[in-house]
Amino acid sequence: MPVAIIPGSSDKYIELNEEKIQGDKKFVVHNRYIMKVPFVKEWGSWVVFVSCCLTAVAAAVPRISLEPGGDIFIGSGLTIIGLALLINAKNPAASLIRSKGRNTEQLIWLLFFTITGGALLAPFLFSGIKDFMVFFLLVLLYVLLLMMGREHHILAEMNGFALLTLSAPIVYFVMSGELSMKLYAAVLIFFWAGVFKVRLRIRKTHFFRMAMVLYCMAAAAAYLLLNISIMLLLPLLENVVSAVVMREEKLRETGYIELSKSIAFIILIAFFWQ
Repeated sequence: MPVAIIPGSSDKYIELNEEKIQGDKKFVVHNRYIMKVPFVKEWGSWVVFVSCCLTAVAAAVPRISLEPGGDIFIGSGLTIIGLALLINAKNPAASLIRSKGRNTEQLIWLLFFTITGGALLAPFLFSGIKDFMVFFLLVLLYVLLLMMGREHHILAEMNGFALLTLSAPIVYFVMSGELSMKLYAAVLIFFWAGVFKVRLRIRKTHFFRMAMVLYCMAAAAAYLLLNISIMLLLPLLENVVSAVVMREEKLRETGYIELSKSIAFIILIAFFWQ
């Protein structure tokens, strides 16, 4: 019995029409509805998340002894899945805040994502939970910004990137047993540049052109201060050129450029991370 999935009028459900085929005729047996899964659909966020996870792997592999059983990669894989589930808790959390806690379906999804994601992370982060507790301040700040209706404010976007890039030190910790704040600083500074790049492409003002150039200069200074190889910032030369030349560029093209820079950053980490 074939099932035709037809988007319904509700933004919370999908209508399922089951059809019975008899000869050359089709008969609808019955209609029913299933709840939509509120996955995060901002693909830029997933690019940052996956890039940070791969950055952690590239930084950790040369510094660990790989066991034949592959337990390290199994643990890091489960950790990445757990983090992905926690990221998906963002949409139901935002819906709950907007509905002032009256959206039962979103509450169910929020509990599902947080409990299952936390359960996958717990065995691997238990020994370092005290070190990671400080990062809950980022979660609280993000919730506060959501409650204030400032989800798309630049501060909220930077805070969101700070949470996404947290995946790098978490995966690195699971693989190496060490919490590397240096790695966190490296990925955070690099990917924060993307926030200014998108703002620059949207606003196209002299202020954001200057802000982009100044940010790249500050990023280089921070890398030198933290004793991080400045070679990792080579992809940000495109940000400077983009701010100075300011050619016409569609947002989709900007997305592909940012993706290519993320790939370049991962490769550079593999060669220059110390």
